[in-house]
Amino acid sequence: MRSTEGVYYSRLDHVRALAVYLVFCWHFLHMTPQFPVPYASAPVFPLALIDEGHTGVALFMTLSGYLFAKLAAGRQIDFGGFLWNRTMRLAPLLAACIAAWAFIGWCTGHPIPLSRIIDGFVLPTWPYGTWSVSIELHFYLVFPLLLLAVRRYGPLALLGVVAAALLLRFDWWRTYGEVQHLAYWTIFGRIDQFTLGMLFALAPPSRRALNILAAVIAVAFLVFWQVFDQIGGYYDNAGSSPNPLWIVIPTVEALTWSCLIAWYDGAAFITMPRRLDRALAKIGEWSYSIYLLHFFPAVWLRHVFFTQVGTRSDFYAAWLVATLAFVAFLPVAAMSYIYFERRFLAYRRPYLRARSDPADAVAVPR
Repeated sequence: MRSTEGVYYSRLDHVRALAVYLVFCWHFLHMTPQFPVPYASAPVFPLALIDEGHTGVALFMTLSGYLFAKLAAGRQIDFGGFLWNRTMRLAPLLAACIAAWAFIGWCTGHPIPLSRIIDGFVLPTWPYGTWSVSIELHFYLVFPLLLLAVRRYGPLALLGVVAAALLLRFDWWRTYGEVQHLAYWTIFGRIDQFTLGMLFALAPPSRRALNILAAVIAVAFLVFWQVFDQIGGYYDNAGSSPNPLWIVIPTVEALTWSCLIAWYDGAAFITMPRRLDRALAKIGEWSYSIYLLHFFPAVWLRHVFFTQVGTRSDFYAAWLVATLAFVAFLPVAAMSYIYFERRFLAYRRPYLRARSDPADAVAVPR
């Protein structure tokens, strides 16, 4: 998506397309531990990436940190303008979806309490995929503080934030016996993804080092994810995992996706046909609509597939149908973006300015 500065990175839209595809498949396959496909079905390597497609949320979070840092580097931020632009980007469709879920709940006799909607600004209580947007909002509030830390102490100061988050999650696990909820559903897990995304945007390794690092990390992550899936994965055959791996999973995801985003963003040797490039970029452009709206038909689509086709235990058949459903949903997302989302984007305004002191490498709010 083109920023208010006129800057456009098509490859980052490709990354959005991958993220939303992973999330779409995850929800099609595993809305609950046993349905539609029994959880942790251990597909062949490396398809645990699809079986554990919730990592697409981590990819979205990491990309946000990477993109905002890349845009803000060497610039000064009008923080009020930044928040206004993010509101125009996210709030209209978010409000429409929450209102729709509230109406559906009222019609079906399962109303959503107003307290749940109010609490959703702080806690992950907004319905379905809308909960993750609240974590984005939390990041926007701490973003200028992170930039200030980078300006004063250098980009490596962001590693201190990651270390603090790791210590917090370790202490939480030691105290309560599980940390999955904190790691997955709150900013105390997701902050690793934002900050490491920022770090790789502001201080990436050399291209040669990044090529090697990306290859090693990609393989290591796929192996780790395959093992994680086989030992129970997200649900851990229970629904609230006591597995201490959740202390480090947000960091593992953050390091993997940050490195791969930075590598792909600068991989000039990778070329693709123009039509494919534009198709992937369009899917990335529509990804917010796909992410929030796909929950509405997802339950119906899954039930039709698994009751009519009768292959609820077949991961590979379910993955194929999930992919077909994803493609079929693209026109809906395109219409949502063109006729709803884009109307509000016209109200955005530039919020980045050149700094008066060129020695400052990273912008901070006035």
